[in-house]
Amino acid sequence: MNRAERATQIWAVLAWSASASLLTSVFGRWPSFHDAEVIRVSLDRTGSEGPILDAVIHVFEMTSDVDPKGYYILKHHTEVSLRFTEVVLSRCQWFNHQNVLSSLEVDEIDPSGNDGRRFRVAMPSSYGLEAEFDCKRAIVSRVRPFEPAV
Repeated sequence: MNRAERATQIWAVLAWSASASLLTSVFGRWPSFHDAEVIRVSLDRTGSEGPILDAVIHVFEMTSDVDPKGYYILKHHTEVSLRFTEVVLSRCQWFNHQNVLSSLEVDEIDPSGNDGRRFRVAMPSSYGLEAEFDCKRAIVSRVRPFEPAV
């Protein structure tokens, strides 16, 4: 399955969440998260939906156009905050100064066999952070423009 098909599948899984439209309104679809950079991850065991995992990710769209220096032109630089509730974290490793995802994978799981958790989330790495966990809800909590460093 290519990245576009995988992104479409993730959108179908998360379409039940009205908050997903915060991000799809920027890109016109659910982005692939390929080469997206995780800026921050926090874990909190408190609250009625805890434990929660919050991730702040710089996501963008790579075009087929190149600039005068030969680099692909990137557009829609966006900082997205994702919140995952009732998390069971099975793996979180290699967080460092740069955390580049190869993708963001979200699959439905049977809540009856997973204490009500509905999603398995994987953040495979190109470099740095790699994580995998199950959660009950996946929420796009904030979307804002992002200005990358030059």
